[in-house]
Amino acid sequence: MNEREMLEKMDLIRTRFRVSYAQALEVLASCDWDTVRAILKMEKEQGERPTFIHEMKVTGSELVERIKELIHEGNVNRIIIREESGREVLNLPVNGALAVAVLAPLLAGLGAVVALATNYHIQVERDPA
Repeated sequence: MNEREMLEKMDLIRTRFRVSYAQALEVLASCDWDTVRAILKMEKEQGERPTFIHEMKVTGSELVERIKELIHEGNVNRIIIREESGREVLNLPVNGALAVAVLAPLLAGLGAVVALATNYHIQVERDPA
């Protein structure tokens, strides 16, 4: 297995379980780099509820409006925004009505900054229905 494949597997574990690269490396190595076994091991160790992850691509001008829509849907646990290069811009746990009040000023500021860039990826974590 080449380094790129290893990194992709580590990123999958990191994203799904919100762990460090070191933790992802450790669990994958202990499972002989079998991703499914590593996921099952992490679920067992963390008692993690399954979450569904959905990714979408938006332009800078659409970003703030799309985030507002996601928050108002109400079944979102976390929103992660990344630039096209993969750099994480915002990692936001969403928690009901409190999120709307706290996030309003943040979204206004984010709107001014992101309008300058072109494309973003929004990753949305949800609990199963």
